[in-house]
Amino acid sequence: MKNLELLKKLISFDSQSQNSNKDIVNFIVSFFPADKIKITPIKNEENLIYNLEVKFEGQEHDKPLIFSGHTDTVPTSSKWTQNPFEPIIKDDKLFGLGACDMKAGLTAMIQTALSIDQKPKQDIYFLFDCDEEVSGLGGRSFLDTVEIKPGSANVIVAEPTNCELHVGQKGAMEIKVTFYGVASHSADTNLENNKKNNAIHKAMMAYAELSKIEEELETRTHDLFRVPTQSICTIRGGTAPNVIPDECTFNINRRLLPTENIEEEFERIEKIIFGIDKTAKVESVFRGDANLVSQDTELFLNAKLISEEVMRQSKIDVIEGWTQAGLFKIWGNCLIWGPGDFRMAHQADEFVKFDQIDIMIECYKKLIKSLCF
Repeated sequence: MKNLELLKKLISFDSQSQNSNKDIVNFIVSFFPADKIKITPIKNEENLIYNLEVKFEGQEHDKPLIFSGHTDTVPTSSKWTQNPFEPIIKDDKLFGLGACDMKAGLTAMIQTALSIDQKPKQDIYFLFDCDEEVSGLGGRSFLDTVEIKPGSANVIVAEPTNCELHVGQKGAMEIKVTFYGVASHSADTNLENNKKNNAIHKAMMAYAELSKIEEELETRTHDLFRVPTQSICTIRGGTAPNVIPDECTFNINRRLLPTENIEEEFERIEKIIFGIDKTAKVESVFRGDANLVSQDTELFLNAKLISEEVMRQSKIDVIEGWTQAGLFKIWGNCLIWGPGDFRMAHQADEFVKFDQIDIMIECYKKLIKSLCF
């Protein structure tokens, strides 16, 4: 199957994060012999979802090469001007849900895997995980089911980087905070009652304190990254304009530099919340480490040389978002390197320049040759 045809087919599968990814996994499985695949079912809150491992066993097992990609996409939106599951071509771009994030990367991984026609010197893994866009359940499952000696592997995360070498990413943390109160008629309240029993009032007090962290974060710098960030992205509370709210929930999204300690930053936020109300609930919804690979590693040096050979350049950057590199770095050096523009991820009318898929397939093949043969 040609690259463009394969990408179109992958986009046609509705693998939005709220759905099961069974159909797209079964399609990918159809390309490979049974002795090379391992499917792991995982139950989340809504569906049975699946991880897929495709392994080419090597003559040796001490320095495996791993390619990582996720099969789920973010949910579509009403802002799409076309059917997101019926990809269309305009000029040099292919439009469709997941075209950039990250079915172009999956296409490159599949075609690269299909090009392996002899036993490699080292093990080669192609990991297709589920639930990356929500909680990272699939990636964490791989850490339990794939036997990799910590620190031994080279890992390529095929997320969109415009074919640039992304040597690092920020860490990510999502915290859910719930304040509780006592419902009553708003005509029968006062400041003291609001402080004690108005859940939204407590949330506003918390926001005032959390804003001080946002100001302080603006002073933290890094040679490669922009400043760390903190944002309240959702808030829900209250039942009527004349009822003191007895519950208010908001979510904090925190992006961390590699130099920050994620546990310490969580505890700092937790301390602020409990300082306002000890009965509040603070939940860690998602926590993912930052990643930064040294530019003197074998993985990076080989990738840089290949980039210069294939593209006549080797652009180096970091990503402000989060990828599975934050999980898989325990296995070894992680480089984020794939087709598509990261700025198109999660956008309506998402697209990918399809020539980048050809470029990355060539790069991946050369990387396998340099590290595994």
